[in-house]
Amino acid sequence: MASLKSLCVFLALACTLCLPVRAETPWGPEQVRIVVPYPPGTEPDVLARDLGNQLARRTGKVFVVENKPGANAIIGAGNVAKSAGDGSTLLMVDRLALVANPFLYANLPYDWRKELKPVADVGHIDLYVAVRSTLGVNDYKGFMEKARTGRGAINVGTGGNGHVSHLGMAMLAASEGVDFTYVPFKGVAPAVTALLGGEVDALMAGGLVMSQQVQSGKIKVLVSGADRHSGFMPEVPTLAEAGGKPGSIPSTVFSVFAPGTMSDALAAHINKEIRTAMDDAALRGNYGKRGVEIRVPAPEQTRAEMERDASVYGSLIRKLGVTAQ
Repeated sequence: MASLKSLCVFLALACTLCLPVRAETPWGPEQVRIVVPYPPGTEPDVLARDLGNQLARRTGKVFVVENKPGANAIIGAGNVAKSAGDGSTLLMVDRLALVANPFLYANLPYDWRKELKPVADVGHIDLYVAVRSTLGVNDYKGFMEKARTGRGAINVGTGGNGHVSHLGMAMLAASEGVDFTYVPFKGVAPAVTALLGGEVDALMAGGLVMSQQVQSGKIKVLVSGADRHSGFMPEVPTLAEAGGKPGSIPSTVFSVFAPGTMSDALAAHINKEIRTAMDDAALRGNYGKRGVEIRVPAPEQTRAEMERDASVYGSLIRKLGVTAQ
């Protein structure tokens, strides 16, 4: 009897070993929402769709992009913050919006430090400073001289109070000891239109936007915040080459976040999936065409950089007395 029992156990184990091995993934849900707190067709929307398509091919899951624009990303971010942390909901957002909003709005419906968990930075976009061609300046040095003489006479279009196009120009102004007058618009697109129409004097925006508009002859791109020359406009000097202080122009960083209740293990797993997905040559090509540099640090590095930004931009917002529109 003992021999028969041993034989049965042996056969059972042998059958088990013959079964195909299937790796269990901690990322359980078959459908994943990527909430984008901006309108369709905007930079983060396009990046989220490209990333979702690549993740779908890798994982077999269904990725659905949901646009929830409004209130400087608060509506979309709040939706994700209150969602389940099981991997079924992610957020693609300019992380500066999360950092700046507590200083701009008195009663946010969420606390990003507690209710949103960094998963991965996915793209950095270098910013450029452009002026209307009729402003009468030819380079960055001349622009700053005009700003010093005018003392606030130069009108700078922004994508809204607290937008990176606003805080970036304010940071640059502080480094140069000059003052600008800021004109907020509901997004970068109408600010670009205003610059082309001569309604404002200057604007800070991404390389793709600038490269598309410079051919019109209505704007001059003076300087890049990048630390090296861009493939979009290699003739544009970096801030250091133009005589400015390096680091005085920030970059836009689009990042993926999850609800704060997500486990660190699951966040690390999704970070790894995103990092692998973004090694795809086609995706890198699509991002590169839009002036996006791919960087996927560990979640803890993203959080550390956000805390640093909170200190820098919090002080700047308080100094400027900026409030939400």
